[in-house]
Amino acid sequence: MAEELYNGAAVHEGFHDLADLRAFARKLIEHWDRWQMKPFHMKGEYDVGGPILWSFTNHVVNLMRTVLDLSEKDRGIIAVPLIRLIVENTMTGMWLYLEPSNTWAILTEGFQKRKAAINGVIEIEGEGFDKSDVAEIDQILESLDGATLPPFEQRCADIEGGKAIYVVYRVLSSYCHAGMALGDFYLGETEEYPGLERIPDARLPNHEAWLGAAVSMLIISMKLCDNIDYKGGLKSQLDRAAKRMGMSLNFVKAPKKEKKARAKARPATSAVQGP
Repeated sequence: MAEELYNGAAVHEGFHDLADLRAFARKLIEHWDRWQMKPFHMKGEYDVGGPILWSFTNHVVNLMRTVLDLSEKDRGIIAVPLIRLIVENTMTGMWLYLEPSNTWAILTEGFQKRKAAINGVIEIEGEGFDKSDVAEIDQILESLDGATLPPFEQRCADIEGGKAIYVVYRVLSSYCHAGMALGDFYLGETEEYPGLERIPDARLPNHEAWLGAAVSMLIISMKLCDNIDYKGGLKSQLDRAAKRMGMSLNFVKAPKKEKKARAKARPATSAVQGP
């Protein structure tokens, strides 16, 4: 007997129900899979960062496959860490798209983490690495411009509308770590001692909202990748998808805050001094 798939009415007027929203997302993934069988024509300004951006988008697509499977089983709480990763990869991809030179910060941070991991293996006398591997990474780091990857919060703040996305990310994060939020999720209050009951099969509320957020990020991530291909293989499909979701695909940097110049204090006598 086939397992019954979870469904529910959709609040979004563009979809009949959750099954309709999932089918919409799976269609987008099919477009992506077909596109990967064709040559990718990278725009010149993305010759270094473009492959990394593509990797972020491909990861978003693969994460989304599993999110949809979990949604069908109403396992939203298990999907939350994956949705969080979808948000992180999409927004970092947008940060890279809007400023291709940010590639160097991503590479620098990547080699620094690799160096730290190798040093950790050496410290515990693990096999496979020695100090020559560390020296090799040091040479690579010296060849980079030393740019520092800002925290994810700052990457979001650099994007118009990104602060709101970061708030969503923080809420998702609360369900991804061993903390109070997970305790609240799986426990309920009772009037009897000790005042708590276990809820092994607890379900995440607002299923459609979290699924819709993931689908929106999927569209954005695919659009970023489409934009760095000068032939734009998915332009029409993604524009239609964004229209159905009621979202914009206009990616811009957040305006920089101007530092207010401090007026130099004038001596009190200067206002009354004559010529």
